[in-house]
Amino acid sequence: MEIFSLLRTLMQSRDALTVTFIDRAQKFQSFIVNVDADKRALWIDEMIPREGDRYAAQGEAFRIDAWHEGIHMRWNCVGASPVVLDDAPAYEIPLPEELIYHQKRGAFRASVRRTADIAVQMSHPERERRLTSYLMDLSATGCKVRLEGDLTKALQPGEECNSVMHLPDAGRIDVITEVRHVVFREDANETHVGLMFKQQTAAAQRSVDRFVNHLQREARRLEKEDLF
Repeated sequence: MEIFSLLRTLMQSRDALTVTFIDRAQKFQSFIVNVDADKRALWIDEMIPREGDRYAAQGEAFRIDAWHEGIHMRWNCVGASPVVLDDAPAYEIPLPEELIYHQKRGAFRASVRRTADIAVQMSHPERERRLTSYLMDLSATGCKVRLEGDLTKALQPGEECNSVMHLPDAGRIDVITEVRHVVFREDANETHVGLMFKQQTAAAQRSVDRFVNHLQREARRLEKEDLF
């Protein structure tokens, strides 16, 4: 029942799943579309890129990784059965007997006000396209950014980007980031992307830590003001 509850949370939050087939390096993205404790099964959506559907249809085993509020969950699947769920293609998977639940983040994650418009420029080493995103939250180990429109095909989990942040009072900060999850929010016409910092310099780490502490102090100050 605990595993069912965690999977249901992933479904309700529309948290992206990263699907990795055994002996294949490429990663794919999907979402949980239904969970049934009585049938001991869950259903996931078609995969992005679509090549993942071919591997799933061939019955290949895979691993699923998911992140929810800093918690890393992962489990193994022996295979998936193609089905039609609510008139849409999907894959049925047995409810896992074991799920690894790992509290990865020991760092405080601070929300960034939308009106702050703190830009993060992202560029892929092998692509000429540059993307401008805006900070939604920030921690010592990563951040979440928003971009206008549907960019789920332009950014794939596992990719590394050269990113430039422009933090107040810190100037330009260059950092390599790894895309962890990509979710399109149709209601806002925005793509939300989770990024993990990699190979930060000591100076960049200090600037990020200082700004996170500033955001934390501001959040506490506003909470106190709301009480009076």
